[in-house]
Amino acid sequence: MRQEKIYSKSNLLFDSAEYEMKDEDTEHFLSKGAQLAGSMFLNDSVTSYKQSQFDGVMANTYKALNFMAQGDDANARIEWNRTEDRQRRAAENFQNKIAKQQKKLAEEQVKVDQENIDRSLEKAAPLLESQGIDLSQWSAYDGYINPFSTYLHGLYFMLKAQDRSDYSKARDSFKRVYGLTKNADVKVDMDMAASLTKGRSMKRHKPTVWVIFENGLGAKKEEFRIDLPLFVVTSNVTYSGIALPKLVERPQAYPYLEIGKIKTRPLASMDKVIQAEFKSEFPYILSREVIRATLKTIVQKQIQDQNPLMGALAGIGQAASTGADIRSWSALPKEWQLARVARPTGNKLIINAPDLALPLDVELDPNSRFHVVYVKAAAPNLQPTVEIINL
Repeated sequence: MRQEKIYSKSNLLFDSAEYEMKDEDTEHFLSKGAQLAGSMFLNDSVTSYKQSQFDGVMANTYKALNFMAQGDDANARIEWNRTEDRQRRAAENFQNKIAKQQKKLAEEQVKVDQENIDRSLEKAAPLLESQGIDLSQWSAYDGYINPFSTYLHGLYFMLKAQDRSDYSKARDSFKRVYGLTKNADVKVDMDMAASLTKGRSMKRHKPTVWVIFENGLGAKKEEFRIDLPLFVVTSNVTYSGIALPKLVERPQAYPYLEIGKIKTRPLASMDKVIQAEFKSEFPYILSREVIRATLKTIVQKQIQDQNPLMGALAGIGQAASTGADIRSWSALPKEWQLARVARPTGNKLIINAPDLALPLDVELDPNSRFHVVYVKAAAPNLQPTVEIINL
């Protein structure tokens, strides 16, 4: 809905998603316990979807952009404050989540022999490597924040400031993003916010266009299966594999956009945000899957010892119930790029890109001094959509 610019309906959907996130966070522990117990003999996809940290941040970010496009500054301000509050709590939330996962694993590991689990996990490393699973190169942005959301938070509070404290908020957001990205345009914005904080009039700053490019589609989850040795049982079983998720990167739509001689430059990588959160969760996912497979295989072997036919059926059931949870917000972009340009004298912006079929002709409102031109292209050779926010 957002891409079609049906902003009110888009925000209703985001509101519903956010409500579900809060409901998941506050779900009664007995209900969660029942889900977890059931999933140990099935797979994690039977439990409620557990939102990622970035899901909440991006829901508030897109809601704020929708309100900005509608000219609803009051609600846009609320959403940007919510976005930044989520960002502020990101690192703490990650620590709490990891602590809860470790507690769950400790509770589940008492059901099986820890030595056998450890031996199985040791054998997992080379098998994962053969699947191209190498998490060592992935790292989070400092504090697990998304620089794109923090940058737009700064841009909003600079251009829609109600008092000098808003300029200070903007400067602090830009300073944090510049420290993470070293993007030259962010440095210009940071200096602009600093001058406004010191009392410089906004009227002394030239009319400007911020071109934001939402580029490609972010990494998605896919399932893969491996036959992992489970040392607690003999080979007298029909099936003892595990299923795990892995991240698969998708391509950019275009390498950059061109506005005259100016090209957009990287601002934030959604892939990096997704990879960092996946990296923090993968050891838990792997350990839990090994425990689950061990429990299932113990049951299968016990049945096999009593009745080979029923044991074979149990093996078929185990194979059918083995699966990875690959649910995610798959429509998020691969990255965002940024270009900061002077508003053209004719109030018409021409945007091009390598291999773009037709250039984008953007008409700017002559009654506004500042403009955000939000360009989205999800896939290569796909004509981008354009959203103009006059500020």
